[in-house]
Amino acid sequence: MNQTVGPQLEFIMKIALPDMVQKVRPRGAALRLVTGRGNFMSSCLARALMAMPLIGVAQAPRKPGEAATIEKVEIQGNAKPGGTVVAVVRVKLEKDWHVQSHKPSEPNYIPTEIKLSPMPGVKSSTIKYPEGKAEKVAGLAKPLSIYDSDFQVSVLITLDAKARLPLTLPATLSYQACQGATCYPPKKLKFDIAIGGEAKKR
Repeated sequence: MNQTVGPQLEFIMKIALPDMVQKVRPRGAALRLVTGRGNFMSSCLARALMAMPLIGVAQAPRKPGEAATIEKVEIQGNAKPGGTVVAVVRVKLEKDWHVQSHKPSEPNYIPTEIKLSPMPGVKSSTIKYPEGKAEKVAGLAKPLSIYDSDFQVSVLITLDAKARLPLTLPATLSYQACQGATCYPPKKLKFDIAIGGEAKKR
């Protein structure tokens, strides 16, 4: 069995493919949106994988652009009917990826945002996002406002006097992940905010 497949695949993903993508992207171009159809990078990778023998069964990769996960949801404050709590949502990003901040540098860029599903007896009044990091990206004239590492969002939640605990509040994290000036279609990550219990991903 060919023992050089691992190094070959590492070379293709880390060196050959980024170099080919750089060559096809015109200089000075705006953020490049990668879609499933006609994706040059995916096509090259697929051909390279088919040309090599398989070794064992690999773990299914994430879909392109799925760079964020909910690491933890922590409830701060006294959860009781008529009270107020803060849900601290900790978001983990994959290495070498970034997402647009909640206030992107351009209005047409997709902001990072958390939305709560409506629920009787529960009201969200304030959602606090971290400040974005100014990042200069080759090919773009204006620095981006991004999150490029783990970050957290604080959600202020007010409970009605008749709220029945424990309760689970469905929520969605919307974001657009990028590598350099290459961006992927926006993603929606659903998760739960459990008040009176541990939050969990769905």
